[in-house]
Amino acid sequence: CARLLSFRTLICVSRFIVGGEPYRSPAHIQAGGDWSNAAFWLAADSLGSDIGISGLDLDSPQGDTAILDILRYLDCSDVIDAKDIPDLVPIISVLAAVKPGTRTITNAERLRIKESDRLEAMAADLRVLGVDLDEHEGGLTIRGGRGLLGGPVLGYNDHRVVMAMAIAATAADAPIIIDGAEAAAKSYPAFFRDFRRLGGVIEEVE
Repeated sequence: CARLLSFRTLICVSRFIVGGEPYRSPAHIQAGGDWSNAAFWLAADSLGSDIGISGLDLDSPQGDTAILDILRYLDCSDVIDAKDIPDLVPIISVLAAVKPGTRTITNAERLRIKESDRLEAMAADLRVLGVDLDEHEGGLTIRGGRGLLGGPVLGYNDHRVVMAMAIAATAADAPIIIDGAEAAAKSYPAFFRDFRRLGGVIEEVE
């Protein structure tokens, strides 16, 4: 059966309080799950891991719900427009590298001024893993399906690059060593704990 990962979170409703008055929380409400981070596990499931995810609202206004359509139509997509989904590009790049076929990610210029230049970072790391690709100003053209080698990659102090490389390791022929893996904590402090809990093997190296 699938290993289950929940993205449900409880938060309190906040309101303004007039000076000197007591505050009583009106209720607990359930915040929507984080589609940006859940996308990594959805991709891992697509690449052959057995992961079930709960707590995601299919009607969420979050743009990264697009990961569902990307996974659904990836096999017949040649071009992926990243204009409205820049945070998904690192994990989409991994998917494109593993799945057979050539895919071009476009309209991703803004990724050059994220925590790292994510286009350059993903291109460099995927080349280490043996992926045939071209980097261009607004994206990547990835010729996938040849398998992923293991090897040392850089995290570039970028949480999404680190998490993408960790998921790549689930489909690689040999271990991937991520230099700077601690950067994942920026948006997902429990990422590697969950990775291990879901059956992933992690070894810390000096």
